[in-house]
Amino acid sequence: MKTENNNEQLILEAAEAEFLEKGYNNAATTAIAKRAGVTHAMLHYYFRTKVNLFQKVFQNKVRLIGDSFFQCVNEDVSLEEAIRKFTESHFEFIRQNPKLVSFVYNEVALNKENRSFLINQVRPKIFNMLNRMDELLAAEISKGNVKPVKVHDLLFNIVSINVMTFMAYPIIGDLINTQNSRYLNRLINERKESNVQFVLNALKA
Repeated sequence: MKTENNNEQLILEAAEAEFLEKGYNNAATTAIAKRAGVTHAMLHYYFRTKVNLFQKVFQNKVRLIGDSFFQCVNEDVSLEEAIRKFTESHFEFIRQNPKLVSFVYNEVALNKENRSFLINQVRPKIFNMLNRMDELLAAEISKGNVKPVKVHDLLFNIVSINVMTFMAYPIIGDLINTQNSRYLNRLINERKESNVQFVLNALKA
């Protein structure tokens, strides 16, 4: 049983790497089996088809995205603190999963079934967070401390600037003519703080 579990996990890890690199259409089960160090027949035994294997990987990744949005906003936290916490948390999630954004986008853009699964997984996990953020936002708007803005627009702005940071990341090294990982890492850290300040400054009345 332990060996079976290990083989299944090896196949899933190999499939994740293959699908994230190449997408569904260009990924091959023979390549996945080779990555996993198992026979193609063994892969077929565990998952039957490429579709089944892809759905397992895709659904696991979508659940991971949903969990990343599930931010607990304490009752005594300020709007600024809530925005900082969410922006930084989302930023670090993308940083740790750099291929995930393009993978999910590509697989949901033209696939209604995948898109529905994404929405159904993510929606309930951000509902409470959005409600609490909306309460904090409304309170500050009523005091005249921030500009009138909808919470959905605020969320969209945060997600957009964080995602764009890592979409541009592969060419940053070429633009500044360096591949020094420590220097690039420092730039990314500075960008995280810059994103937080951008969102906060845009809200100021």
